[in-house]
Amino acid sequence: MSLSRFLRLGNGCKIPSIGLGTYEMKGDQLKEALDFAICIGYRHIDTAAVYDNEKEVGEVIHDRIKSGYVKRKDLFITSKVPRSFISGEKKVMECALKSLEDLKISYLNMLLIHTPWPNVEEKDDEGNMTIRHVPLNILEIWRALESLHNDGYVSNIGVSNFTTKQLLRVLDIQKVPLSNLQLECHIYNQQDKLKKLCDENNIVVSAYSPLGSPDRPSKHLGKEALSVLKDSAILEISERYKKTPAQVLLNFLLKRRMVVLPKSSKKERIKENLHCLEWSLSDADFKTIKSLDRKMKIFSFLYLREHPDYCEGEEF
Repeated sequence: MSLSRFLRLGNGCKIPSIGLGTYEMKGDQLKEALDFAICIGYRHIDTAAVYDNEKEVGEVIHDRIKSGYVKRKDLFITSKVPRSFISGEKKVMECALKSLEDLKISYLNMLLIHTPWPNVEEKDDEGNMTIRHVPLNILEIWRALESLHNDGYVSNIGVSNFTTKQLLRVLDIQKVPLSNLQLECHIYNQQDKLKKLCDENNIVVSAYSPLGSPDRPSKHLGKEALSVLKDSAILEISERYKKTPAQVLLNFLLKRRMVVLPKSSKKERIKENLHCLEWSLSDADFKTIKSLDRKMKIFSFLYLREHPDYCEGEEF
């Protein structure tokens, strides 16, 4: 039994269940990977202002639309507003319009608040630039996203790396519904609590680092080695199904009705990841993988622990 290629957002829009993640990808490597992905059928592209790659993404999108290979309406493009732009409404607007310019498009399918920990850059008395943490004014920032939606710049709005409490704050004030939560999710960090809350409120969950981010930056390596791709249970299941460990990991999350955002610059892996839609784990194997949860995070953002909105010990 194959899995669904799309999930429905709260407003009825369809979001492709597999997207190409672009974190830490730039230049020709990114352009070649993205162009190949579009050519073989990817229609969901996940980027962010802070990735510093939206111009390259925009070049590929523009070229493929201009050539007639793909239509804009068939692409689902997600971007995110970073910490340095969620300190006020004008900054949010500025960031979103810059993303549209760089991506060479007139609207985004999804715009997310990247993290709930805003900061501002200031100059000290000696002229040196410093960064100051400021509390998140979720009402002001969410209203800014709603304005972008109402003005036609953004089709859907959501958040990333938010805790349960922070999600509930948005749900309390929303006029345009929160439609997507993007978070770290893989077999060792299955995010059951947040997934349940999202299911109850018609919010689609998107999983970043679904393969455990094996090439993550050194600041995120942590004290304990984490390799979901080498888990013995995953290796045994992948051998029986004659699938790669990555395909098993993605299939598990897709079976949970999540969007998955694997990242790769290697053409063969990009192709393999897309093929994980064509089959489905048995209920018994799904249950086995469900038991592997260790609540282990890769991206804990510990360097932001001093921020007033950092929630020590909470899932996000």
